[in-house]
Amino acid sequence: MTRGPLFHEQTARQRIAALVDPGSFDELLPPPERITSPYLAQLGIPVSFDDGVVIGHAKIGGRKVYLAAQVGQFVGGAVGEIHGAKLTGLFKAAARDRTPCIVIVESGGVRLHEGSAGEIAIAETMRAIFECRAKKVPTIAVICSDIGAYGGMGILSTCCDFRVMTEHGRLGISGPIVIEKWMGKKAYDSSNRALVWKTSGGKTKYLLGDADSLVLDDAGAIREAISKLLGKSSAVSLKAVKARQAELAKRLKRFGQTEDADAVWKGMGVRDIEAASLASGPEFAAMAKREK
Repeated sequence: MTRGPLFHEQTARQRIAALVDPGSFDELLPPPERITSPYLAQLGIPVSFDDGVVIGHAKIGGRKVYLAAQVGQFVGGAVGEIHGAKLTGLFKAAARDRTPCIVIVESGGVRLHEGSAGEIAIAETMRAIFECRAKKVPTIAVICSDIGAYGGMGILSTCCDFRVMTEHGRLGISGPIVIEKWMGKKAYDSSNRALVWKTSGGKTKYLLGDADSLVLDDAGAIREAISKLLGKSSAVSLKAVKARQAELAKRLKRFGQTEDADAVWKGMGVRDIEAASLASGPEFAAMAKREK
């Protein structure tokens, strides 16, 4: 018996097709329109006709949604001017139409080839996300890929109302290789996959409250998690921001001197580390008391 592809193994367009109602996806600015980066060609770097992100609208359970899926195979899903403009426009359309917006994240952050253009694009997209949240339009980040959500896209993901993660997904600011470069291999070995996933993987992020759902690496499970969140949203207030900052200060005080991710797991109520490591996402979610 052969299994179908895991969600993280699929391409951006395959992921969208697997999540939405059959035949409902309408891509905006598709490859035939050839909207490419003006900078990469100048540097002699191959371009992509979708600039590494697929955007459009579709239906999930009969409800209209806007969607974006980053293409990790193109410069690691990094965000440049065109890529970022597509994301910004999508969230602005979602705010205008009061329609939920979902982004399937697969990116190491800003495209360094394009300098500050990528950073500006990330900032503009975050502003558009907060426009959605001010109107209580649900915004959802799905993090499930090999590359994960790092750098500017890690920040952008946490700006959304909700994050749906699989065990395979990773979320952070600085990626493992960057941390190793600056702190040294002894402090953080980026080739140690167990360490990397214990630090920034879906299980740890769920424990700490940075992920709202921890699901199987399966389109059906991810679709179900998204469906439960489509009717929910919350505006960002100064009171909420201060409360979150207080929570993070407590977390830093509690775990700031901890060097072993296992200690964090134990501190969050995971009694059997080995069993938890082998458990599926949903099984793991039932094992521990998490931050909310």
